[in-house]
Amino acid sequence: MADLQEHPDGDTLADLVLPVYGDDGVCLTDYGPDPVVAFGGAPRTSEQRQIEAIAACPAGPVLDAWLRGLDLTVLTPAILVEVVAARARMEAHQHAAMLDAVAELATRPEMAPDWSPLAGAPPTHPSVAADELAMRLGWARVSANKAVNRALLLNGMLTATGQALDTGHIDAAKADVIATGLTDLPYQAAHAVETAVLPDAAQCSRTQLEQRVAREVRLADPDGEAGRHTLARRGRRVTHPRRRPHGMASMWVVLAAEDATRIDGVLDHTARAAKALGDPRTLDQLRADSLRDLVVGDVPSSDGPAFEVHLDPPAPVLPTPRRGSDWLVTTTRRQPVRPRPVEPTPTATVIPISDPAPDTAVTEPAPSNVAVERASGNVAVERASGNVAVEPAPSTAVTEPAPSNAPTGSSASATASGAGPTLPAPTGPTPTDPTPSELGSGTSVIEPAAMPGLTEGAPGTAPTATVRRGCGRCSGRPGAEVRVTIAASTLLGLDDEPADLDGYGPIDAVRARALADGAIWRRIVTDPVTDQVLDVGRERYRPPAGLAELVRTRDGTCVAPGCTVPARRADLDHTTEYQRQPGDPPDQPLGRTDADNLGPMCHRHHRLKTDGGFRLRQIQPGLFEWITPAGHRYLVRPGTGRTHDATADPHDASPPF
Repeated sequence: MADLQEHPDGDTLADLVLPVYGDDGVCLTDYGPDPVVAFGGAPRTSEQRQIEAIAACPAGPVLDAWLRGLDLTVLTPAILVEVVAARARMEAHQHAAMLDAVAELATRPEMAPDWSPLAGAPPTHPSVAADELAMRLGWARVSANKAVNRALLLNGMLTATGQALDTGHIDAAKADVIATGLTDLPYQAAHAVETAVLPDAAQCSRTQLEQRVAREVRLADPDGEAGRHTLARRGRRVTHPRRRPHGMASMWVVLAAEDATRIDGVLDHTARAAKALGDPRTLDQLRADSLRDLVVGDVPSSDGPAFEVHLDPPAPVLPTPRRGSDWLVTTTRRQPVRPRPVEPTPTATVIPISDPAPDTAVTEPAPSNVAVERASGNVAVERASGNVAVEPAPSTAVTEPAPSNAPTGSSASATASGAGPTLPAPTGPTPTDPTPSELGSGTSVIEPAAMPGLTEGAPGTAPTATVRRGCGRCSGRPGAEVRVTIAASTLLGLDDEPADLDGYGPIDAVRARALADGAIWRRIVTDPVTDQVLDVGRERYRPPAGLAELVRTRDGTCVAPGCTVPARRADLDHTTEYQRQPGDPPDQPLGRTDADNLGPMCHRHHRLKTDGGFRLRQIQPGLFEWITPAGHRYLVRPGTGRTHDATADPHDASPPF
């Protein structure tokens, strides 16, 4: 090891070599006399000399080879801590090397396609390098875009930060803090901030470094803060649910600081008010449920007492009195104290809601959306929060919904044949409502009791029911709905196979049955052997509602590798173009509008296939082949969430799934 530890005056103290340990953990390296003694310092122990040598070794092949040869079981705790620090430096070094490769890939011409203006404005991320990496590594597209942006920044404007990452002086998290804080700064200001924070970045925690960067940014470019806030405010958003263990999900809200503070104040006030009224839930649970109630309006009875939340307008700020006699005075110096105006605090009024009388007829507007999901032994279920908790009697048959041209109101409500509550009539067909042509002339609305008529594995359909269910204590919000695909055998209680919650993933059978109870059902035919939706091709460009639902149900998500955008939020794309594109030869074969040539694609991947240089082929219904601009080949069956890297496979090899 040739690295030197130098005195502040420039004199060499000693050659620092990495220690060598015996089988019993004893250091075999003789460091000789401590050089600090010559400068008037107290001699250090052998362990301190070893720690000094390990800490002074930069990341690289020498340190990597030394770490590989260690027996961790014989080392002392102090040396083990330094080994962890050395591993962190090596991790930073490897991360910097990866970003170098990412930056080189992003500069290749294959990663910069010509985006056609016919499809709209160029995308936010014109480079397809992130999409190439996302498919190969299974990264989220957001993470891949972030890696490309960081790579270009650390290999360009923030070269010093990239070098600090390469040597292990800072880790990837701290490099990300610096890059995030300096992204929108002019070059001179960014260089000044980097010079100020980088030398001591290793001694800061990530939060401390964020604070230092923010302070230095304000000092280096105070006039640009308003513009940066305006630009950052454009990125406010609410994410879609992300899966958490045990049937939970998480969402992120990005807002301006003042808006987030106001929302936090409302939730905190609501939770504390409900707690004071005797609610047994914790404050965290009350804050979460209050947010749900304010947005969705669905309060399940299992969550305890329901509360109606009314936002209170902030009290007006009274003007400060002008006369000195009205001012408060102290008891020591008799100096007047002028009251300062206080910012109004957002509050909310929480009112308990009692249960409605059991014999009271409840009428509510019909939900604006209903669900269509797959079948052959599977039942698609949707529950809208705007529905009412009204159950028909066990022996009551549910009648057909009123026609779309029927008058609205209680007089047009469909009712059960026996005594029972009034059910609302739909006000008209919605984009996803089943029409008689979709359900078939022989299809009728049936009760869940008719489910045993279905046999497992036989080609057939799942029943459709119009029984509506909801909270019963609150009216809900339009569009608040869930879709669940559940096997008929599970719905009947014959097994406990998990169901699929659209946009989330698998949920347990108990929760699925609870959601299915009283929901809206439709029937869709599937193949009894492959469990794939049967092909019902049509010869027109825009697929009819039934075919669109069949394809979306078959694939479940976007058909791109690793993409989890639900099919209901994706475009339906013709794998082989339905219309001739500019530049295509006259004999170019055109695609049909059928299940063999349709697949859901999110907006980004749709643009990649159209203009980004990515090629797509549907080998068989629901099995897609992607070829990227870099030449990698992937096989995807989105209905199962499986992706196979077939780049090195023979082209005549059979698909693995």
